[in-house]
Amino acid sequence: MRFLILFAFTIAACFGLQSLALRMVGGRTVKSESNFFSSVGRIQAGAAARPKIMVLGSSITGRLPDTAQGFRGISNMGCDGGNAIDALRAIDQGILPSAPWLVIEANTLHLSLVEETTEIASALRSPWFKLGIKYPLVSSYARPTAFFYSKLLANKIGTFDPQEAARGFETHTLPVITNSESGQIHGPAETKLIVEVSGIIKRLQNKGSKCIFVWLPPARAENTPPEWILTLAKSCHSYWWDLAAHIPTGSVKFTDRVHMDATSATRATGDLLRAVQQLEADSILPNQF
Repeated sequence: MRFLILFAFTIAACFGLQSLALRMVGGRTVKSESNFFSSVGRIQAGAAARPKIMVLGSSITGRLPDTAQGFRGISNMGCDGGNAIDALRAIDQGILPSAPWLVIEANTLHLSLVEETTEIASALRSPWFKLGIKYPLVSSYARPTAFFYSKLLANKIGTFDPQEAARGFETHTLPVITNSESGQIHGPAETKLIVEVSGIIKRLQNKGSKCIFVWLPPARAENTPPEWILTLAKSCHSYWWDLAAHIPTGSVKFTDRVHMDATSATRATGDLLRAVQQLEADSILPNQF
């Protein structure tokens, strides 16, 4: 009996310290000891936030600040080593909530051309994942190691300055409904993915969500949008925005060959927020075309 009391007291104390640590970091960590736990925690936090905007994508998206860094109304659902399709499928199946605006990173959609069930896709369907959405203390972003790794990441990429979000990249462009006709015949894998994702997007649109496919700033100049992704955006009557094409040369900074540093990621987030606000103000909605 004494052992059980001591055990219960120890568990309660651990959860108390964990809860205090979460409050001290603003309610969520941003990095864990592996890409898997970082991604799961990020998606759990994004699902629990019930935001106006969800940004779905890979680790490129994962660098963008969201509600955890004080950018209210936007949830980062980036999956390290993955892409937007796993989260998009989970939303369609009711595993994850949707949002009024879904911003889909197009840079890594090609990873879904290979048909395989990813580790993240399996995790999204686990009872533990759902429990972590409801109870933050058992989520992946509350793991003790996550506090340490989040500090290391902050030291590496820098801090998210709201003034940089207000500045943005000064592109003066907005997402558009593309009507381009390439006439190009796509491969069977691309065609199959176009059909699947178009169906998902149309179902979500019928439920009130609006979608923007965005090409975020890549580090490699030759990394340009393939034609089949433009076809995808057109086929599901969604917005397309090549944000990388309109940014002045040299204004984007990276921590490696792919990922933006905190300043550039903050500017990209600021541009995304302003684009959604402008589209709503202009009442330019896809179902009006």
